[in-house]
Amino acid sequence: MTHLFRRSMFWTALLAAPVLIGASQTPAAPPPAVPVPAATNPLDPLVEPGTVSEIIPFIQPFDLDATRRMSVKVMIGGKGPFAFLVDTGAERTVIARELAARLGLIEGARLRLATIGGSATVPSFRVAALQMSNLHLASVEAPAFHGRHIGAAGLIGVDMLEERRVLIDFRKETMQILETRRRAPSLIRDDDAIVVTARNSAGRLILSDARLHGKRIDVIVDTGAQTSVGNMALQKLVADRRANRFPFAPTEITAVTGEDVPALRTSIKRIVINGMDVNDLPVSFADSQAFRVLGLHDRPALLLGMDSLSLFDRVEIDFPNRRVVFDLPDAANRQTGQRFAANMTAPGS
Repeated sequence: MTHLFRRSMFWTALLAAPVLIGASQTPAAPPPAVPVPAATNPLDPLVEPGTVSEIIPFIQPFDLDATRRMSVKVMIGGKGPFAFLVDTGAERTVIARELAARLGLIEGARLRLATIGGSATVPSFRVAALQMSNLHLASVEAPAFHGRHIGAAGLIGVDMLEERRVLIDFRKETMQILETRRRAPSLIRDDDAIVVTARNSAGRLILSDARLHGKRIDVIVDTGAQTSVGNMALQKLVADRRANRFPFAPTEITAVTGEDVPALRTSIKRIVINGMDVNDLPVSFADSQAFRVLGLHDRPALLLGMDSLSLFDRVEIDFPNRRVVFDLPDAANRQTGQRFAANMTAPGS
């Protein structure tokens, strides 16, 4: 049994206002408007993706912004680069309205989307093929939100990732996006790695074995969220089982539309994911339309944000194989106080 250290939690930090959490779109904080970078040199020549027998990885350094979310540099029609967040909790790729106007993109149909606060009707724009280094992404009809609400020039959603896998290395601050195939083996094979199977719902991966006091809960890995967000069914379960570390405190989360949504904030003492203990997990609970759209309104559900994911050395999210792999830290005494988890899987189980 490998024990990792427990994160020290402070009440003042617990009550800090969380970033905004989008649902079908993205969690995003309400930072100042993000300036769109000036156009730079055209893209390098394209590199053909690998065939099934030759998988060529795309390695892209990422920046962890002030909300600990990942941003990558994206070219649009040879212009850019622009900072886009990678959001495995967002069904659609999104563009900032300001960037769409600057690029002179043609407006398409108005789309109705679910957010953490409710639903919103927003314009869409036809975005020509996106390019990240040698990785070519298809053109898309992207919903548009104000840049100050999404906190970036755009979001890369699961519509761009559903045929690929993402490997995030928090030690090296690098991210790999690979073309993959069915039944491909995991890239993380450490003894401490925890492999969790998942089911697919609207492109998102929902972890199949997560429990609180023996009660099954649905967990979605959400790289677009700074912090974790639970639905009201999970809040009730936590309250009934007295699983909260601190009293519930009122707070607000800001939707991708800029709407402030009332929420309750606490820390969950213990959640078990496929035998892995996650302790003192900060969570905001909100009555969100996003959970209803996913069919997760009446059952306990959680969007697992970056504050939890970054506690691991690496995380692999394999969409075609419906698999998420968590790589626990190699040294239990490293960076004391920054990680909280324990691998409780018994040998041979």
